Amino acid sequence: MPFPKNFLWGCATSAGQIEGGALEDGRTPSIWDTFAAKPGKTFMNQIPTVACDSYHKFDRDLANLKALGANAYRMSISWSRVLPDGVGQLNEKGMDYYKRCFESLNQAGITPCVTLYHWDLPQVLEDRGGWVNRDSIQWFGEYAEKMFRAFGDVVPLWATINEPIATYVGYACGAFAPGYTNEVWGNQARHNILVAHGKGVEAFRAVNPAGAKVGVVIDIWKRHALTDSEADQALMVDQDERNWKFYTDPILAGHYSDYLLEHLEREGTLMKMEPHDFALTSQPLDFFGLNVYNRVVVTTDKKAEADFSQGGNFMNNAAEYYPKAVYDAVHLLHDLYHIQCPIYITENGTYANGEEPVGPDGIIEDTDRIRYINGFLTWLEKVIDEGYDVRGYFLWSLMDNFEWSAAYNSKFGIQKTNFETGETTWKKSAYFYRDFIRRARGQG
Repeated sequence: MPFPKNFLWGCATSAGQIEGGALEDGRTPSIWDTFAAKPGKTFMNQIPTVACDSYHKFDRDLANLKALGANAYRMSISWSRVLPDGVGQLNEKGMDYYKRCFESLNQAGITPCVTLYHWDLPQVLEDRGGWVNRDSIQWFGEYAEKMFRAFGDVVPLWATINEPIATYVGYACGAFAPGYTNEVWGNQARHNILVAHGKGVEAFRAVNPAGAKVGVVIDIWKRHALTDSEADQALMVDQDERNWKFYTDPILAGHYSDYLLEHLEREGTLMKMEPHDFALTSQPLDFFGLNVYNRVVVTTDKKAEADFSQGGNFMNNAAEYYPKAVYDAVHLLHDLYHIQCPIYITENGTYANGEEPVGPDGIIEDTDRIRYINGFLTWLEKVIDEGYDVRGYFLWSLMDNFEWSAAYNSKFGIQKTNFETGETTWKKSAYFYRDFIRRARGQG
């Protein structure tokens, strides 16, 4: 059975990683502008001020999407571009930019799929406590409502939050913006952002834009115990609970697990929660956005870990090649939560560090990426053949961009970006993806 007729084939990006124009036309800094400007926080102290310059070169991005044959594009809105104070008065120049983007996509027959929050909180709100401050729930609700009212007629697919785990990494681990290392703050921030997601869904239902749908985007990196030992099995459970289940449980089951609550309380890091929070987090979704890149193999046995890393199936970037991860994740959502809404694969891709090899024809030979994409799409087709409702696939990413702490060193794009000129050139994976889309549609 082929991919469904109306299947969405697209690429994914985010505002903070591609737009640039960081201080233009009324935009104020995000937490990532502030964080990246601090020495030692990103690769070679690189910053996102210009990035791929999509704020000035959206026509380039649109032309590449059309040439790929994409019928959908996942992008995000820069909160501080449309609301320079985080709340209050809209910035018309910022709003005009997104209106042009959405209308251009629609005119080209490419469905805009828009994420409201992809990690770039306005710095002015961070100065007021950021996601640790419970007021952030209201701030996000106001922002969401304004976007739904302004663009609900031109954007058919909305995601509230992308990968809320990044908030924990930013407040508890220090590796992402805003760069704190406070476990209590990290847990409070990620609880608040889940409730904010619910506030966004509530705003969407109140505005009720005709024909539009709302969902959320969660990344699932399923843990696999390397051995059958009791220690490895316990480690697998613990890491699943503290990672992806922290987000899927409140959204899809309406509560945190007893395991998580008991452990956080014992550790003294349990977040403050209100009784109504879970009625917000667990509102019905129109779709579930699944970001899936790989599995994570865990063990307490250092020798077994070393043997696995030497003997396993690994790519040049040292990541394991495990394309069944997408099949497993879709099954997990159904088996664990009996999910009722459609699923979109909202991100999937792999990266190269540094420069990628160029073939005799002058085209970048990213054979690992082609193998990776093909493997995941093969397993995705299998899970669709089994009758699971998956309605789209968004490749990460359209082009090399600012990859957060890895900055411009980690390259996820199917197109090479010249960060000096803003020009993009196709890698072999771009031609592969174009041809795969054509075949999937029965066009060749």
